[in-house]
Amino acid sequence: MSRLDYGFRTVTRADFPLLWRWLAMPHVMAVWGDPDEELALIEREVDGGDCGMYVVNWGVPIGYIQDWDARSENHFHDLPEGSRAVDTFLGESRFLGQGHAKAYVRKYALDLIAGGAPLVATDPRLSNPRGVAMYLAAGFQKSATRPCETGEDVWILTYPDLHRIHNSA
Repeated sequence: MSRLDYGFRTVTRADFPLLWRWLAMPHVMAVWGDPDEELALIEREVDGGDCGMYVVNWGVPIGYIQDWDARSENHFHDLPEGSRAVDTFLGESRFLGQGHAKAYVRKYALDLIAGGAPLVATDPRLSNPRGVAMYLAAGFQKSATRPCETGEDVWILTYPDLHRIHNSA
C-alpha cells in the first residue's frame, strides 16, 4: 500500500469506542490528556460545528485528525482569513515510527489548501518535541511561540511557510 493511499472518513458516534481506546493509549494520553474529557469534546462537535473530524485510514483505521477555523483561537489571530488549524494523533501503536503521521498530515494539509484554505496551522506544545518534529517533517514551518488558551506556550507551525504568504501579498 502506497503512502498516498491514506483516506479520511468522517467521525460518527459509532467511532467513539475506537477513539476512546486510542485516546487511552499511553502515547496519545501523554499529549491529549484524559480520554473521557477528549471524547466529550469530540462528541460536542460530531453533530455539527466548525470542527471537521476524521478517522485516518490506511487499509485499516490508524488515527484521528481534525481541522477548524484557525482564527477562532487567539494565538492564531494573525493568520489569513480562511486558514485552518489541525491536530492529530496516530492511534494504533504498531504504526508508530514509520512515517505515517507526517505522510497523512501532509496529504491532509494539501487537501485543505486544494479546498481553498490559504494556510494550515497547528500548535503543538513546546513540551511535545515528537509532535513538533512530526509536523516539521510533514513540511510545516516554525512561525512563532505564543501562549495558548491554557497559558502554556505552543509553537505556531504553518503550511506553507507563513513568511512566504506574507511576503507574496
